[in-house]
Amino acid sequence: MDQLKAKAAQLLSTKPSAADPALLAQWWASWNALADMAPAAVPDASGSSDDVGAQEELERSSNPHWKGWWNAAGPPPPPVSSEAPKNVPKKHKIVVWGGGAFGTAMATCAARNGHDVVMYVRDEAQAASINTQNINSKYLSNFTLLPNISASTNLAEANSGASLFMHCLPCQLTPKWLAANRDVIPADVCICSTAKGLYLETKQLLGDAMLAALERPQPLAFLSGPSFAAEIMKGDPTAVVVAAEKLYYATAVQKFLSCECMRLYVTQDVVGVQLGGALKNPLAIGAGMIEGLGLGINTMSAFVARSCNELHQLCVAMGGAKNTISGLSGVGDLMLTAFGNLSRNRTCGMRLVKGEKLEDILATTTVEGVPTARVAIYYADQCGLDLPIFRCAAAVINGEMTPLEARSALMTRPLGKE
Repeated sequence: MDQLKAKAAQLLSTKPSAADPALLAQWWASWNALADMAPAAVPDASGSSDDVGAQEELERSSNPHWKGWWNAAGPPPPPVSSEAPKNVPKKHKIVVWGGGAFGTAMATCAARNGHDVVMYVRDEAQAASINTQNINSKYLSNFTLLPNISASTNLAEANSGASLFMHCLPCQLTPKWLAANRDVIPADVCICSTAKGLYLETKQLLGDAMLAALERPQPLAFLSGPSFAAEIMKGDPTAVVVAAEKLYYATAVQKFLSCECMRLYVTQDVVGVQLGGALKNPLAIGAGMIEGLGLGINTMSAFVARSCNELHQLCVAMGGAKNTISGLSGVGDLMLTAFGNLSRNRTCGMRLVKGEKLEDILATTTVEGVPTARVAIYYADQCGLDLPIFRCAAAVINGEMTPLEARSALMTRPLGKE
């Protein structure tokens, strides 16, 4: 003990001034190491605000959470060294309904933030693969899932204790699925839907159809934007928007899912986000037809620009905000599906041009743009809007016009101003 006291006294006599914070931080590291060995032998060495600053500098240099923040944006308020930074949410249970590609990507986003994630799937073999091998055997099987992702085929079990439900099921199946399972879905937990479509049977926004199926009030949020599942899994930087009428639900989803490679913005424009995400799908089928016909970038650029104009017209007429449609869930998502090779809607348009039958395409993949095209024309008629691109795309999808006839119809319309 006497040796430790002597060493402490010697170290105290060599304490540098605050003029050299790096050297002072090193001194504090040595002092704290000595204090850990024998607290009773080491006196209190603090005594000035400069010392406190040096201690904070030491915490920044040794805490991995501090390093990125300090270098990127200057010092944040100093956290207690044994705790996580204040902007990192507590661990929650997030339940993902659906084991498809996008459900897997949403599960991964939540898991990257340390949450316990349960994927509800119907396939026993798929659930076993996720639970025993950390692999989704049916979708994105080339990616290894994080260990805090599990799967269940029992919906009631999966839902128990959830802080958030991520709805990643096909749009047209959603209302009947919710009606069949509403008794095991807590009414006070937010459902965040990622489905991008309009419900054909009742010609409703999906959110309205969901509430009608649940037959009760339920917190809802809607996530949309340019986001291919495979690229999210790779960790490519991605930005989307989440909407809720009560902003705190959107903000909760934002905190649950945002991470270094996934950035969520929030809005209260639930109509604009739903319409933008849904209505770009039939337009993306049209973009695929252009690609399939072998037309060049002149044609594609003109198509996308004029499609954006029609998207704005229809969404604003239906009650969406113009700024929303100009953002990630409108024009942003249209760009993704018009130019991205992973788009199922774009691929559908290419296959139609090559002569494949629509029923054969739909037998193997979900293409939300097909039913959405019919609802889009219904909305356009109700609002008294012309929208020639929407109408030509719907006519080709419904077999009422060939792609070449649609091309001629669009290019020979009466001339006018932009």
